[in-house]
Amino acid sequence: MNDTEGAPRRRDAAATRAALLTAARELMAERGVEGTSTRDVAAAAGVNQALVYRYFGSKEKLFFEAVSDGGDAVDDVIANTPVADLPQFLLGRVLDRAEEFGPTGNLAGLVTAANDDTVRAYIREKIHDGYGTRLACRLEGPDAELRAELLAALITGIGFLRGKIRTPAVSAADHEALGYYVDLMAAPLLAARRERDSDEDARG
Repeated sequence: MNDTEGAPRRRDAAATRAALLTAARELMAERGVEGTSTRDVAAAAGVNQALVYRYFGSKEKLFFEAVSDGGDAVDDVIANTPVADLPQFLLGRVLDRAEEFGPTGNLAGLVTAANDDTVRAYIREKIHDGYGTRLACRLEGPDAELRAELLAALITGIGFLRGKIRTPAVSAADHEALGYYVDLMAAPLLAARRERDSDEDARG
């Protein structure tokens, strides 16, 4: 009996948390962190403001969960997936999130809020941890951290153009076409490009 009575409450809690996270993504992408209050988020989600603090503790914790997108899991994949397979995995995740949540479904969707110090610091930390640290240490050759961040720029940029700006060609392209060109662009970033040293020596 207790389990039966508890099930609806658990479902309601899950639905409320999801509604708050969706509202937070939309409002923070539109207004920035400083321009978004917990009252605004609660109103957009159709719930009492007190539930923001019950489920998240603070606006900052709500924000970080709203944009985390399973960040720890992504970092683990970056650390453990064969390097050659990473562009397709990361692209697929960006495209899936864009389709599931629309223009605020991932970090790319929060670029418009990047005038906020909180947003900038969060994005910088996530890119540095996932790409500049975990991926860079797996790349051979020079400029490993730069190449890793350039891959982040490529993937995030595609998500931004497709999910937020909705440019016609990128928005209309299917996953296979985007994946083909992403692989072409990512290959020189992920491979050991020692030819760069030889080219510079020749020019010198």
